[in-house]
Amino acid sequence: MNYDLTQLGWKAFQDLACAVTAEILKRPIQTFLGSNDGGRDGAFLGTWNGDSGEIAKSTIQCKFIGKPGANLTLAALQEELPKATTLAKQGLAEDYVILTNAGVSGEADAQICKAFEAVGVKTCRVLGGSWIVQQLAENTKLRMLVPRVYGIGDLSHIITGHGYKQAKAILDSMGSDLSCFVPTDAYRQALKALHEHGFVILLGDPASGKSTIAAILTLGALDDGCLGALKINAPDQMSLWHPGERQFLWVDDAFGPNQFDVTRMSRWNAELGSLRAAVEGGARIVFTSRNYIWEAARPHLKTSAFPPLRESQVVVNVHALSEDERAQMLYNHVRRAQPQKIRKRLKAFLPAVASNKAFIPETARRLGDPLFTAKIAFTAERFTRLVERPVEFLTEVLEQLDDASRAAIALIFLNSQTGVPSPIQASPALEMVMRLMGVQHADVARAMQHLNDSLTRLDSREDGNRWVFRHPTVTDAFASIVATSPELVELYVHGAKLDRLVREAVCRPQSAATDRLRIPPQLYAPLVARLKSCPLDEGLESFLGGRCEKAFLEMALETRPDIFEWASKVSAIGASVSGTLLLAAMASWELLPEENRLRLIKDISDHSIQWLDAKPLKDEILQQIFKKAEFADYAERFRKEWLSDPASVFSDLGRFSSDDEAGMYTDFRENLRIAQRYFEIDDDDEAFAELYAELDAHIRELEARASSPDGSAWSSPPSGGSDTGSVAAGTIFYDVDD
Repeated sequence: MNYDLTQLGWKAFQDLACAVTAEILKRPIQTFLGSNDGGRDGAFLGTWNGDSGEIAKSTIQCKFIGKPGANLTLAALQEELPKATTLAKQGLAEDYVILTNAGVSGEADAQICKAFEAVGVKTCRVLGGSWIVQQLAENTKLRMLVPRVYGIGDLSHIITGHGYKQAKAILDSMGSDLSCFVPTDAYRQALKALHEHGFVILLGDPASGKSTIAAILTLGALDDGCLGALKINAPDQMSLWHPGERQFLWVDDAFGPNQFDVTRMSRWNAELGSLRAAVEGGARIVFTSRNYIWEAARPHLKTSAFPPLRESQVVVNVHALSEDERAQMLYNHVRRAQPQKIRKRLKAFLPAVASNKAFIPETARRLGDPLFTAKIAFTAERFTRLVERPVEFLTEVLEQLDDASRAAIALIFLNSQTGVPSPIQASPALEMVMRLMGVQHADVARAMQHLNDSLTRLDSREDGNRWVFRHPTVTDAFASIVATSPELVELYVHGAKLDRLVREAVCRPQSAATDRLRIPPQLYAPLVARLKSCPLDEGLESFLGGRCEKAFLEMALETRPDIFEWASKVSAIGASVSGTLLLAAMASWELLPEENRLRLIKDISDHSIQWLDAKPLKDEILQQIFKKAEFADYAERFRKEWLSDPASVFSDLGRFSSDDEAGMYTDFRENLRIAQRYFEIDDDDEAFAELYAELDAHIRELEARASSPDGSAWSSPPSGGSDTGSVAAGTIFYDVDD
């Protein structure tokens, strides 16, 4: 088999050389030795267990040649001889290893070794590209440490049978991701966790690269002897696991794609025993989840039934990428696809892009795509905006597309959960796109191919190929476009992500300037149908309670009987603001069963009066749950309990206790003022003035008692300066325009 190592680029070849040095030569890298050529031919120090058994210093010299088929000669190493002389005098070159991607003839090998040993190197060896390829072919762990080689070699030589088909499908679905992949700390930690525990959960923000890392781990597992790989989306698909077989299971968005899915989490609890059995039987399992979804799921998971959920988590934090890693991602993408004249224009801006803390992997993909840079102004301000506001930039790109290309994007948008089967067949979604965008079937098909590996990609699956978005942010950007067009809002209703719909949509007659995304009544039915699968969380509660008219809410309640079940159990005191909003809307429109409404007003009244909580007196949302006479009765009860005899209030408060007594009495004082204003009691009322003076004195006493006797306080140590010891990002872009 053969790998074209010139495709790696000089920096990635150095990473490969470091892995070879540690894994094959058993010389873990300890120190990087800078060079005068921008780092292109870097050298490193390691340790060597010499022939006598003593630990000696070893120098590893990397020589990358970008021309395919080139051979290494002594002339190409002339500049290294003076450096080798100095290293030998310092005792750092007992062993001198030259690693190169180029070919090395026997004659050149002899000349090079003789020249270096003549300047003081004790032992010199030259290991060429064919030797490195041989190590890659024979060593699975080495390939997993440098996974980009999967994309430049023939997989059939290392992965056989059904595993080869699966690996090929993964490669096809990744497009150019693999050829540009940079092994980060998160990837290396995930690889280690997978080997140690058989399981890892990758946590990170959207667009952080979780799925790319999971795909790379899948390739490595197939390479390492797993009999097959399964990508599953739900706990009930655990039935596809075959006990006794060494399989790889990849669960993407394990606890919900956009929001925490309680039902899915509960089903995982039931399957944790199966997960444990699978791992103990040799299976390897990868979960991915967004950070905020994992935080919502974690308290409910029975981790005692599957300890790796506690022990094997890797956070894929894009903001924790080193500047070198950001620069390498950018280099790989720009070098791969941009024509040389564009690379020359981009080169001056790349270091600043890589050093921007807002950089995410998707930034590199877009700057490496000619479609994205075709109409962009090459200015520092424009590139800064691209990095810091990526969805806005993507929206601009989509708006500049021709009609057929935008129709292709719209078709995937309408099928964002499943993808569009290829070849593209007639369907209601295609008919809608053709009607609204004014294009023909053939135009959409041609545009889809034109956009491949840019905005779209062809995903290989067991049931056939499907067109999907190259990255999920395309969905958000396209939704921004159609949401602002009254004539395209139909696409928005059918294709936007549910969490976006419930966050932005308004289903009521236009009554405010902020009602920009108003859904017309003729589209209520398809929107309600989509809400069947939406979890009843704060987002949906806020949407139904605050931005929907009665007609829409009636339709939603008819489709979602679980909302009535929720309303029959929820406490108005413990409900969130959005939950209160929904209860109030249901009550004011007489959609809430009477027994539930009466229970709620009793809870509100009793709690308010018992705990001196005057907030319902000024809460216009809570007041909608009451009828006018009911609220007047509650208010009168509150007045009699707390305002009829101010002189006795302070002693009455003595029955309450709290860990924060000063805070509790401060709250009491604020609630008394709320009630005083509601009942229009004069601020100068003598009885209340005495009560407030008594409360203030008690609060001061409590605060003085809680403070430190010596008045000391913790202070943060002064922050140190940033670490400037890393190699400047600019050196990585040394040959990006060659």
